[in-house]
Amino acid sequence: MNLLKKFWSDEAGLVMSAELVVLGTVGVLGATVGLSAASTAINDEMVEFGLAIRSLDQSYHVEGHQSCRAWTAGSSYQQQDVEISRADLCGQIERAEKAAKKQSTIKRKAPPKSEELRKKMEKKKSIKRKNKNKKKKNEA
Repeated sequence: MNLLKKFWSDEAGLVMSAELVVLGTVGVLGATVGLSAASTAINDEMVEFGLAIRSLDQSYHVEGHQSCRAWTAGSSYQQQDVEISRADLCGQIERAEKAAKKQSTIKRKAPPKSEELRKKMEKKKSIKRKNKNKKKKNEA
């Protein structure tokens, strides 16, 4: 029991609650910034990798073969020019980024000014008055 009291009253190495809040805040902010930077870096690397793969030329040509009574057909494929393909791919990436930005932005209205609020309140009051007057007329 005595040992427990010593531990309870010992303040050596104690982190105060305010210090703990500051440390937690710094930790969360650091993690958020770090994850954001990592996300951006990964996205940029994926774009670069896509462009590098697209830059590979996949064109080929195989001659056919013909002998006594047998033959094989030839085959070929001519890939579109790499610069045109990369420009098309960059255009697709830009369109996708614009669409993502458009979806992520929330359109908010500016808060109403005090004059506008007063006018709305006055309209509501006048409507309530008219309704009360109509009810009184109907009751009479």
